[in-house]
Amino acid sequence: MQPSLKLPFTAETLLDALLESIICLDRDRRITFWSRGAQHIYEYSAEEAIGQPYAMLFPGGAEEAAAVLDPLVPQLLAGRRHNIDGWRRTRSGRRVYARVVVAALRGASGEPTGFVSHAVDITGQKQAEEALLRVQQETVAQSARYETLLEAQSRADIGIFVIEEGRIVFTNEAMCRAFGYTMEEMKALPSYLELAHPVDRERIAENHRRRLKGEQFPNRYDIAIITKSGERREAEITASPIVTDGRPGVLVVMVDNTERKRAEARVQYLALHDALTGLANRALFFDRLNAAIAAAHRKGGAFALLYLDLDDFKPINDLYGHEAGDRALRTVAERLNDCVRESDTVARIGGDEFALLINDAVAPAAAVTVAEKIIAVLIRPLPIEGCRHLLGCSIGIALYPRDGEDIGSLMRHADAAMYGAKRLGKNRYLMPK
Repeated sequence: MQPSLKLPFTAETLLDALLESIICLDRDRRITFWSRGAQHIYEYSAEEAIGQPYAMLFPGGAEEAAAVLDPLVPQLLAGRRHNIDGWRRTRSGRRVYARVVVAALRGASGEPTGFVSHAVDITGQKQAEEALLRVQQETVAQSARYETLLEAQSRADIGIFVIEEGRIVFTNEAMCRAFGYTMEEMKALPSYLELAHPVDRERIAENHRRRLKGEQFPNRYDIAIITKSGERREAEITASPIVTDGRPGVLVVMVDNTERKRAEARVQYLALHDALTGLANRALFFDRLNAAIAAAHRKGGAFALLYLDLDDFKPINDLYGHEAGDRALRTVAERLNDCVRESDTVARIGGDEFALLINDAVAPAAAVTVAEKIIAVLIRPLPIEGCRHLLGCSIGIALYPRDGEDIGSLMRHADAAMYGAKRLGKNRYLMPK
């Protein structure tokens, strides 16, 4: 079961409030949504950007955009996300380096309707890494340049430290700010692993050993860190082996990406959940239904699909307004969640239609019990001031594998049973004969 989420704002309002860039595109890659974060990074207003091709942000224009995006489209439409980090062009012609994640958008029917791009401006980090590479190539031993680089990265909130013999021997102010230690406290730590969250310490230690041995493997990866106060945060590090005055060590550049991770999680959540009720949306429900079919087929199990349509919902909108209608739908979502277990799924399929996936419902009686609980809770008065109107519901129940072994068959049987229950009167459930 997915926990109920009460949102006093629209999904668009939330996206517009994010500091990161959120851009929605249609199937032709023309811009249909432009967040305030996008305006901050790329300098175009929403009025200027909407309707324009996404390629306008690429320094190489349409040719570069096609070279980057065209090979990814089949995988995006199949549900995968991709990183397309790179230099982008702003309205003033300034170049910014963006970390970009792109994914497909799907409509209520589950069909792809376009794409969504989530971007963070990491120009400062990119420039610092390029400067670091130049310094390393010339010589890390030139301390004057090393100090200059350290100062520049501190100003950009990019942490840097050097590990020798398992301890931190060099760091900058940005690193200290990120962890809440003074520079002296950082250097006094018995091991650099004190900065790693326990869930990642073994992996970080192994990577450190391999790096000192000269093994070749990716030097940039995400880790969990822990601050002096005990707070867990997420970071991206770039680690490179160095030698200073004959002493082997590792130079680490760190960027705290906790807020970016949280923003990506919020965007991912909105892509899979109904913005009004917080329930699973159609896309997530069918994904879980498909997974339930696969698991039941593999293990010889069973489950129930309940398809529910509210009775007499329209008068609430007509008599009390759409705000009252939204409140009623949120109340329905909360009550449906209370009728199922954590392992089950409740989804809003569209309008006043809902679907429930009841796992491990081997006997029909288990599905009937849930249906009876739903009818009982939905006929209770609504918490809407002045509203005396009572809702009802009609429920169709389909059982796997009795009523079908694929999504189409199960949905058709549940839908037909639901309309059969509606014809018999309000507040009924029905199974296929």
